[in-house]
Amino acid sequence: MVDVFISYSRENKDRVAQIAHAVKAAGYDVWWDAELPPHRSYGDVITEKIGMAKAAIVVWSQSSAQSEWVRAEADVARNQKKLVQTAIDDVMPPLPFNQIQFAELADWQGETDHRGWRKVLLSLEDLCGRPPLTGAEPAAAAAPPPPPPPVRQPVADQPAPAAPRASPLPWIVGAVVILGVALAWWLLQPTPVRTVTTGGPGSGQTVAPGTAAGSEQAGPTEAFVLAAVINDPDGFTNIRSGPSAQSEIVGKVLEGEKFLTYQQDGSWWRVRKGDGTTGYMARRLIRILDGPNPDPAPSAARAPAPAAPIGLGGSGVVIPYSSERLLTADDVAYLTAHDLRIARNEIYARKGYRFKDAGLRAHFSQFGWYRATTDNVQLSSVEQANVALLRSAEAAAQ
Repeated sequence: MVDVFISYSRENKDRVAQIAHAVKAAGYDVWWDAELPPHRSYGDVITEKIGMAKAAIVVWSQSSAQSEWVRAEADVARNQKKLVQTAIDDVMPPLPFNQIQFAELADWQGETDHRGWRKVLLSLEDLCGRPPLTGAEPAAAAAPPPPPPPVRQPVADQPAPAAPRASPLPWIVGAVVILGVALAWWLLQPTPVRTVTTGGPGSGQTVAPGTAAGSEQAGPTEAFVLAAVINDPDGFTNIRSGPSAQSEIVGKVLEGEKFLTYQQDGSWWRVRKGDGTTGYMARRLIRILDGPNPDPAPSAARAPAPAAPIGLGGSGVVIPYSSERLLTADDVAYLTAHDLRIARNEIYARKGYRFKDAGLRAHFSQFGWYRATTDNVQLSSVEQANVALLRSAEAAAQ
Protein backbone atom coordinates (compact mmCIF):
# COMPACT_ATOMS: atom_id res chain seq x y z
CA MET A 1 0.00 0.00 0.00
CA VAL A 2 1.36 3.47 -0.94
CA ASP A 3 1.64 6.11 1.80
CA VAL A 4 1.69 9.23 -0.38
CA PHE A 5 0.39 9.97 -3.91
CA ILE A 6 1.69 13.17 -5.59
CA SER A 7 -0.41 15.04 -8.18
CA TYR A 8 1.30 17.73 -10.28
CA SER A 9 1.78 19.29 -13.73
CA ARG A 10 4.53 17.83 -15.91
CA GLU A 11 5.96 21.33 -16.41
CA ASN A 12 6.98 21.22 -12.73
CA LYS A 13 8.54 17.74 -12.84
CA ASP A 14 12.01 18.80 -11.61
CA ARG A 15 10.55 20.81 -8.70
CA VAL A 16 8.19 17.95 -7.77
CA ALA A 17 11.09 15.48 -7.83
CA GLN A 18 12.62 17.49 -4.96
CA ILE A 19 9.36 17.16 -2.98
CA ALA A 20 9.11 13.42 -3.73
CA HIS A 21 12.69 12.78 -2.55
CA ALA A 22 12.08 14.77 0.65
CA VAL A 23 8.90 12.77 1.42
CA LYS A 24 10.82 9.51 0.88
CA ALA A 25 13.60 10.77 3.16
CA ALA A 26 10.93 11.33 5.82
CA GLY A 27 10.21 7.59 5.74
CA TYR A 28 7.05 7.44 3.59
CA ASP A 29 6.39 5.31 0.49
CA VAL A 30 5.75 7.69 -2.42
CA TRP A 31 4.12 7.24 -5.84
CA TRP A 32 4.09 9.80 -8.66
CA ASP A 33 3.62 9.15 -12.34
CA ALA A 34 7.34 9.25 -13.05
CA GLU A 35 6.96 5.60 -11.94
CA LEU A 36 4.10 4.84 -14.37
CA PRO A 37 4.48 1.23 -15.66
CA PRO A 38 4.73 1.15 -19.49
CA HIS A 39 2.07 -1.59 -19.79
CA ARG A 40 -0.65 0.19 -17.73
CA SER A 41 -2.98 2.98 -18.88
CA TYR A 42 -2.66 6.35 -17.13
CA GLY A 43 -6.29 6.47 -15.92
CA ASP A 44 -6.19 2.93 -14.50
CA VAL A 45 -3.03 3.54 -12.48
CA ILE A 46 -4.05 7.01 -11.21
CA THR A 47 -7.48 5.81 -10.01
CA GLU A 48 -5.88 2.81 -8.29
CA LYS A 49 -3.07 4.73 -6.60
CA ILE A 50 -5.23 7.54 -5.22
CA GLY A 51 -7.60 4.97 -3.71
CA MET A 52 -4.71 3.02 -2.14
CA ALA A 53 -2.75 6.02 -0.79
CA LYS A 54 -3.16 7.29 2.77
CA ALA A 55 -2.41 10.87 1.71
CA ALA A 56 -2.39 12.77 -1.60
CA ILE A 57 -0.11 15.79 -2.03
CA VAL A 58 -1.32 18.17 -4.75
CA VAL A 59 1.37 20.57 -6.03
CA TRP A 60 -0.38 23.73 -7.25
CA SER A 61 1.39 25.99 -9.75
CA GLN A 62 0.35 28.29 -12.57
CA SER A 63 0.23 25.29 -14.93
CA SER A 64 -1.29 22.68 -12.57
CA ALA A 65 -4.11 25.07 -11.61
CA GLN A 66 -5.17 24.95 -15.29
CA SER A 67 -4.82 21.15 -15.60
CA GLU A 68 -8.10 19.22 -15.63
CA TRP A 69 -6.24 16.06 -14.59
CA VAL A 70 -4.73 17.71 -11.50
CA ARG A 71 -8.08 19.26 -10.54
CA ALA A 72 -9.85 15.90 -10.93
CA GLU A 73 -7.22 14.10 -8.85
CA ALA A 74 -7.41 16.82 -6.17
CA ASP A 75 -11.20 16.49 -6.02
CA VAL A 76 -11.02 12.71 -5.58
CA ALA A 77 -8.46 13.18 -2.78
CA ARG A 78 -10.62 15.84 -1.12
CA ASN A 79 -13.71 13.61 -1.16
CA GLN A 80 -11.66 10.79 0.37
CA LYS A 81 -10.38 13.20 3.09
CA LYS A 82 -6.72 12.67 2.25
CA LEU A 83 -5.85 15.97 0.45
CA VAL A 84 -2.60 17.83 1.34
CA GLN A 85 -2.20 21.04 -0.70
CA THR A 86 1.08 22.80 -1.56
CA ALA A 87 1.88 25.81 -3.78
CA ILE A 88 5.29 26.28 -5.43
CA ASP A 89 5.10 29.56 -7.36
CA ASP A 90 3.00 32.04 -5.35
CA VAL A 91 -0.29 30.78 -6.80
CA MET A 92 -3.59 30.32 -4.96
CA PRO A 93 -5.31 26.92 -5.42
CA PRO A 94 -8.27 27.20 -7.85
CA LEU A 95 -11.91 27.07 -6.76
CA PRO A 96 -13.12 25.30 -4.66
CA PHE A 97 -9.71 24.24 -3.27
CA ASN A 98 -8.83 27.80 -2.19
CA GLN A 99 -11.20 27.23 0.76
CA ILE A 100 -8.78 24.62 2.16
CA GLN A 101 -5.45 25.41 3.85
CA PHE A 102 -2.27 24.89 1.84
CA ALA A 103 1.49 24.97 2.49
CA GLU A 104 3.52 27.62 0.64
CA LEU A 105 6.74 26.09 -0.75
CA ALA A 106 7.68 28.79 -3.28
CA ASP A 107 10.92 29.60 -1.41
CA TRP A 108 11.55 26.09 -0.02
CA GLN A 109 14.91 24.59 -1.01
CA GLY A 110 14.79 21.41 1.04
CA GLU A 111 15.22 22.92 4.51
CA THR A 112 13.76 20.65 7.23
CA ASP A 113 12.80 23.64 9.39
CA HIS A 114 10.94 25.53 6.64
CA ARG A 115 7.50 26.60 7.92
CA GLY A 116 5.59 25.34 4.86
CA TRP A 117 7.46 22.02 4.79
CA ARG A 118 6.77 21.44 8.51
CA LYS A 119 3.02 21.89 7.74
CA VAL A 120 3.31 19.18 5.05
CA LEU A 121 5.04 16.77 7.49
CA LEU A 122 2.40 17.40 10.19
CA SER A 123 -0.38 16.55 7.69
CA LEU A 124 1.42 13.37 6.57
CA GLU A 125 1.94 12.31 10.19
CA ASP A 126 -1.81 12.74 10.85
CA LEU A 127 -2.99 10.94 7.68
CA CYS A 128 -0.37 8.16 7.58
CA GLY A 129 -0.54 7.44 11.31
CA ARG A 130 3.17 7.74 12.07
CA PRO A 131 5.69 10.58 12.48
CA PRO A 132 8.30 11.37 9.79
CA LEU A 133 11.83 10.16 10.34
CA THR A 134 13.06 13.75 10.05
CA GLY A 135 10.22 15.22 12.10
CA ALA A 136 12.07 15.20 15.41
CA GLU A 137 13.99 18.27 16.48
CA PRO A 138 17.78 17.70 16.78
CA ALA A 139 18.81 17.08 20.35
CA ALA A 140 20.40 20.07 22.03
CA ALA A 141 24.11 19.72 22.72
CA ALA A 142 24.69 18.74 26.30
CA ALA A 143 26.09 21.57 28.39
CA PRO A 144 29.54 20.84 29.88
CA PRO A 145 29.33 19.90 33.55
CA PRO A 146 30.30 22.66 35.97
CA PRO A 147 33.74 22.31 37.50
CA PRO A 148 33.72 20.64 40.90
CA PRO A 149 33.95 23.03 43.85
CA PRO A 150 37.31 23.22 45.54
CA VAL A 151 37.73 20.77 48.36
CA ARG A 152 38.27 22.45 51.65
CA GLN A 153 40.71 20.66 53.87
CA PRO A 154 39.43 20.47 57.45
CA VAL A 155 41.51 22.21 60.07
CA ALA A 156 43.50 19.77 62.15
CA ASP A 157 41.74 18.41 65.20
CA GLN A 158 38.37 19.88 63.96
CA PRO A 159 35.63 17.81 62.23
CA ALA A 160 34.59 18.84 58.69
CA PRO A 161 31.24 20.73 58.62
CA ALA A 162 28.26 18.52 57.76
CA ALA A 163 26.47 19.23 54.44
CA PRO A 164 23.15 21.04 55.00
CA ARG A 165 20.05 18.90 54.54
CA ALA A 166 17.82 19.96 51.64
CA SER A 167 14.35 20.91 52.82
CA PRO A 168 11.49 18.83 51.23
CA LEU A 169 9.10 21.79 51.56
CA PRO A 170 9.59 23.19 48.00
CA TRP A 171 8.86 19.75 46.49
CA ILE A 172 5.70 19.35 48.56
CA VAL A 173 4.44 22.84 47.63
CA GLY A 174 5.15 22.22 43.94
CA ALA A 175 3.28 18.89 43.93
CA VAL A 176 0.25 20.46 45.66
CA VAL A 177 0.16 23.32 43.11
CA ILE A 178 0.32 20.92 40.15
CA LEU A 179 -2.44 18.70 41.56
CA GLY A 180 -4.62 21.77 42.23
CA VAL A 181 -4.22 23.07 38.65
CA ALA A 182 -4.99 19.63 37.18
CA LEU A 183 -8.10 19.25 39.35
CA ALA A 184 -9.37 22.73 38.41
CA TRP A 185 -8.85 21.99 34.68
CA TRP A 186 -10.72 18.68 34.95
CA LEU A 187 -13.65 20.25 36.80
CA LEU A 188 -14.00 22.99 34.18
CA GLN A 189 -14.23 20.58 31.22
CA PRO A 190 -17.77 20.21 29.73
CA THR A 191 -19.17 16.71 30.01
CA PRO A 192 -20.25 15.36 26.57
CA VAL A 193 -23.73 13.85 26.70
CA ARG A 194 -26.15 12.22 24.33
CA THR A 195 -29.93 11.97 24.59
CA VAL A 196 -31.29 8.43 24.45
CA THR A 197 -35.02 7.75 24.30
CA THR A 198 -35.99 4.19 25.19
CA GLY A 199 -39.73 4.72 25.20
CA GLY A 200 -42.16 7.01 23.41
CA PRO A 201 -41.73 10.74 22.79
CA GLY A 202 -40.78 12.71 25.91
CA SER A 203 -39.06 9.84 27.72
CA GLY A 204 -35.48 10.66 26.66
CA GLN A 205 -32.77 10.72 29.34
CA THR A 206 -29.30 12.23 29.23
CA VAL A 207 -26.52 9.65 29.54
CA ALA A 208 -22.84 10.59 29.79
CA PRO A 209 -20.65 8.29 27.66
CA GLY A 210 -18.83 5.75 29.81
CA THR A 211 -21.26 6.03 32.76
CA ALA A 212 -22.02 2.63 34.25
CA ALA A 213 -25.54 1.34 33.72
CA GLY A 214 -27.77 1.62 36.77
CA SER A 215 -25.73 4.39 38.48
CA GLU A 216 -27.71 7.02 40.32
CA GLN A 217 -26.38 9.89 38.18
CA ALA A 218 -27.13 8.33 34.74
CA GLY A 219 -30.27 7.08 33.07
CA PRO A 220 -30.50 3.76 31.21
CA THR A 221 -27.71 2.90 28.76
CA GLU A 222 -28.30 3.00 25.01
CA ALA A 223 -30.73 0.18 24.15
CA PHE A 224 -31.32 -0.89 20.54
CA VAL A 225 -34.77 -2.48 20.77
CA LEU A 226 -36.53 -1.80 17.43
CA ALA A 227 -35.94 -3.89 14.32
CA ALA A 228 -35.79 -1.91 11.08
CA VAL A 229 -34.84 -2.02 7.39
CA ILE A 230 -33.82 0.75 5.01
CA ASN A 231 -36.25 2.66 2.82
CA ASP A 232 -33.83 3.80 0.10
CA PRO A 233 -34.44 3.62 -3.69
CA ASP A 234 -30.68 3.27 -4.26
CA GLY A 235 -30.71 -0.19 -2.63
CA PHE A 236 -28.27 0.69 0.18
CA THR A 237 -27.77 3.30 2.91
CA ASN A 238 -24.52 4.41 4.59
CA ILE A 239 -23.95 4.40 8.36
CA ARG A 240 -21.96 7.47 9.40
CA SER A 241 -19.81 8.27 12.43
CA GLY A 242 -21.82 11.42 13.27
CA PRO A 243 -25.27 12.95 12.63
CA SER A 244 -24.30 14.58 9.32
CA ALA A 245 -24.00 13.69 5.63
CA GLN A 246 -20.40 14.95 5.82
CA SER A 247 -19.40 12.54 8.61
CA GLU A 248 -17.17 9.55 7.89
CA ILE A 249 -18.86 6.40 6.52
CA VAL A 250 -18.35 3.52 9.00
CA GLY A 251 -20.69 0.90 7.49
CA LYS A 252 -23.42 0.15 4.98
CA VAL A 253 -26.87 -1.49 5.14
CA LEU A 254 -28.26 -3.23 2.03
CA GLU A 255 -31.89 -3.42 0.96
CA GLY A 256 -33.73 -6.09 3.00
CA GLU A 257 -30.98 -6.30 5.65
CA LYS A 258 -32.36 -5.91 9.19
CA PHE A 259 -30.70 -3.74 11.84
CA LEU A 260 -31.62 -2.27 15.25
CA THR A 261 -32.46 1.24 16.44
CA TYR A 262 -34.68 2.93 19.06
CA GLN A 263 -37.11 5.83 19.29
CA GLN A 264 -35.18 9.12 19.07
CA ASP A 265 -35.64 12.81 18.32
CA GLY A 266 -34.12 14.62 15.35
CA SER A 267 -33.47 13.77 11.71
CA TRP A 268 -30.51 11.41 12.43
CA TRP A 269 -30.93 8.22 14.47
CA ARG A 270 -28.42 5.89 16.07
CA VAL A 271 -28.45 2.36 14.54
CA ARG A 272 -26.56 -0.90 15.04
CA LYS A 273 -25.96 -3.74 12.54
CA GLY A 274 -25.78 -7.41 13.40
CA ASP A 275 -21.97 -7.34 13.21
CA GLY A 276 -21.84 -4.63 15.90
CA THR A 277 -21.25 -1.64 13.58
CA THR A 278 -22.86 1.36 15.30
CA GLY A 279 -23.42 4.88 13.95
CA TYR A 280 -25.95 7.33 12.55
CA MET A 281 -28.50 7.05 9.69
CA ALA A 282 -30.94 9.60 8.29
CA ARG A 283 -34.39 8.97 9.82
CA ARG A 284 -36.15 9.34 6.45
CA LEU A 285 -34.27 6.27 5.18
CA ILE A 286 -35.33 4.03 8.12
CA ARG A 287 -38.50 1.90 8.15
CA ILE A 288 -39.38 0.61 11.65
CA LEU A 289 -40.76 -2.96 11.59
CA ASP A 290 -42.02 -3.39 15.19
CA GLY A 291 -42.72 -1.50 18.39
CA PRO A 292 -45.78 0.61 19.22
CA ASN A 293 -45.52 2.75 16.07
CA PRO A 294 -44.14 0.72 13.14
CA ASP A 295 -43.74 2.48 9.80
CA PRO A 296 -46.17 1.40 7.04
CA ALA A 297 -44.76 -0.81 4.31
CA PRO A 298 -44.49 0.77 0.83
CA SER A 299 -47.71 0.20 -1.08
CA ALA A 300 -47.66 -1.74 -4.33
CA ALA A 301 -49.06 1.30 -6.10
CA ARG A 302 -45.99 3.39 -5.16
CA ALA A 303 -43.18 0.97 -5.95
CA PRO A 304 -40.89 0.83 -7.98
CA ALA A 305 -41.76 3.28 -10.74
CA PRO A 306 -38.95 4.17 -13.15
CA ALA A 307 -37.18 7.45 -12.51
CA ALA A 308 -38.65 10.47 -14.26
CA PRO A 309 -36.82 11.58 -17.41
CA ILE A 310 -34.06 14.04 -16.59
CA GLY A 311 -31.33 15.81 -18.50
CA LEU A 312 -31.28 18.09 -21.49
CA GLY A 313 -34.54 18.15 -23.40
CA GLY A 314 -35.84 15.05 -21.60
CA SER A 315 -33.08 12.95 -23.22
CA GLY A 316 -32.08 11.35 -19.90
CA VAL A 317 -28.51 12.60 -20.35
CA VAL A 318 -27.32 14.53 -17.30
CA ILE A 319 -23.77 15.33 -18.50
CA PRO A 320 -23.48 14.97 -22.30
CA TYR A 321 -19.67 15.36 -22.39
CA SER A 322 -18.72 12.95 -19.59
CA SER A 323 -17.16 10.50 -22.10
CA GLU A 324 -15.17 13.19 -23.90
CA ARG A 325 -13.39 15.35 -21.31
CA LEU A 326 -12.46 15.23 -17.65
CA LEU A 327 -15.11 16.56 -15.29
CA THR A 328 -14.33 19.07 -12.55
CA ALA A 329 -15.90 19.73 -9.16
CA ASP A 330 -17.78 22.68 -10.69
CA ASP A 331 -19.44 20.34 -13.23
CA VAL A 332 -21.10 18.27 -10.50
CA ALA A 333 -21.45 20.80 -7.66
CA TYR A 334 -25.22 21.32 -7.98
CA LEU A 335 -26.34 17.75 -8.78
CA THR A 336 -28.33 15.68 -6.28
CA ALA A 337 -27.23 12.18 -5.21
CA HIS A 338 -29.87 10.71 -7.56
CA ASP A 339 -28.68 12.77 -10.53
CA LEU A 340 -25.04 11.87 -9.78
CA ARG A 341 -25.95 8.18 -9.84
CA ILE A 342 -27.70 8.56 -13.21
CA ALA A 343 -24.75 10.60 -14.57
CA ARG A 344 -22.30 7.90 -13.49
CA ASN A 345 -24.28 5.07 -15.04
CA GLU A 346 -25.04 6.90 -18.29
CA ILE A 347 -21.32 6.51 -19.12
CA TYR A 348 -21.95 2.75 -19.17
CA ALA A 349 -25.33 3.14 -20.91
CA ARG A 350 -23.70 4.88 -23.90
CA LYS A 351 -21.71 1.72 -24.51
CA GLY A 352 -24.81 -0.52 -24.42
CA TYR A 353 -24.32 -2.01 -20.98
CA ARG A 354 -27.11 -4.37 -19.77
CA PHE A 355 -27.93 -3.14 -16.27
CA LYS A 356 -28.69 -5.70 -13.56
CA ASP A 357 -30.46 -3.04 -11.47
CA ALA A 358 -34.14 -2.93 -12.44
CA GLY A 359 -34.46 0.80 -11.73
CA LEU A 360 -31.51 1.74 -13.94
CA ARG A 361 -32.67 -0.62 -16.68
CA ALA A 362 -36.17 0.90 -16.64
CA HIS A 363 -34.80 4.45 -16.59
CA PHE A 364 -32.47 4.18 -19.59
CA SER A 365 -34.90 2.03 -21.60
CA GLN A 366 -37.16 5.10 -21.91
CA PHE A 367 -34.74 6.77 -24.30
CA GLY A 368 -34.14 5.91 -27.92
CA TRP A 369 -30.37 6.32 -27.78
CA TYR A 370 -29.94 3.42 -25.31
CA ARG A 371 -29.44 -0.10 -26.73
CA ALA A 372 -28.65 -2.92 -24.26
CA THR A 373 -26.13 -5.08 -26.14
CA THR A 374 -23.38 -6.27 -23.78
CA ASP A 375 -22.55 -7.34 -20.23
CA ASN A 376 -18.97 -6.03 -20.40
CA VAL A 377 -17.79 -2.57 -21.42
CA GLN A 378 -14.35 -1.00 -21.71
CA LEU A 379 -14.01 2.54 -20.37
CA SER A 380 -11.41 5.02 -21.55
CA SER A 381 -9.04 6.65 -19.06
CA VAL A 382 -11.16 9.83 -19.15
CA GLU A 383 -14.33 7.82 -18.46
CA GLN A 384 -12.68 5.92 -15.61
CA ALA A 385 -11.56 9.17 -13.95
CA ASN A 386 -15.04 10.66 -14.38
CA VAL A 387 -16.71 7.56 -12.88
CA ALA A 388 -14.40 7.86 -9.84
CA LEU A 389 -15.20 11.57 -9.44
CA LEU A 390 -18.96 11.02 -9.75
CA ARG A 391 -18.90 8.12 -7.29
CA SER A 392 -17.06 10.25 -4.70
CA ALA A 393 -19.46 13.17 -5.17
CA GLU A 394 -22.45 10.80 -4.93
CA ALA A 395 -21.20 9.37 -1.60
CA ALA A 396 -20.66 12.87 -0.21
CA ALA A 397 -24.15 14.00 -1.27
CA GLN A 398 -25.98 11.17 0.50
